[in-house]
Amino acid sequence: MYNSYSALNLLGGMLYTMILLVIAYFVLKIVANWKIFEKAGQPGWASIVPFYSNYIEFNIYWGNGWLFLIPVVLSLLSGIPLLGNLFLVVALIIGAITNYKKAVAFGEGFGFTIGLCLLNPVFNMILAFGHYEYHGIPQDGYSYSQLKTKYEEKKAEQQNNPSTVQYQATETPKEPSQNVQYQTPNAPAEVKTQPTQQNQNQDNG
Repeated sequence: MYNSYSALNLLGGMLYTMILLVIAYFVLKIVANWKIFEKAGQPGWASIVPFYSNYIEFNIYWGNGWLFLIPVVLSLLSGIPLLGNLFLVVALIIGAITNYKKAVAFGEGFGFTIGLCLLNPVFNMILAFGHYEYHGIPQDGYSYSQLKTKYEEKKAEQQNNPSTVQYQATETPKEPSQNVQYQTPNAPAEVKTQPTQQNQNQDNG
């Protein structure tokens, strides 16, 4: 009886600790994002609104806020058997890229990105209350506006030259072997006749 009571107390204490940690995580995230959004010229109160805060994050790091729906949908699809793990991995990769863009937007690099991925609340607080300034949407070739511009340029190029197709030879054709005879397709094959016995006798006579 005493052991059962101790086990219940232990489980209750662990659950209580986990709840406190989750609450602390979200409080730190809200406080940090409030300050970060204000540095980026966005309303700080957006950090307390679910989904809208994600919209603001993708807007100031990617250039299009609606892109936040991609990882949301992928996370929902992660429950699908077999393909669910793939969707979850893609969502995590997008999250890591977003952290990289966040670090670059504030003048930092790959090292700070690792900190945002592993210790997100701590490094968010560093960005929020440290001497870091928001420089704008990173123009690294993969922002929404740049990807859209590349797509439109490619589409316009194809419309201007619809029939232009380039081909590239994969290998240089080999020269025919000198020790092999070749026959043109559909041409009758050469038939070699064996000399008969009568012809051989005439030759000998």
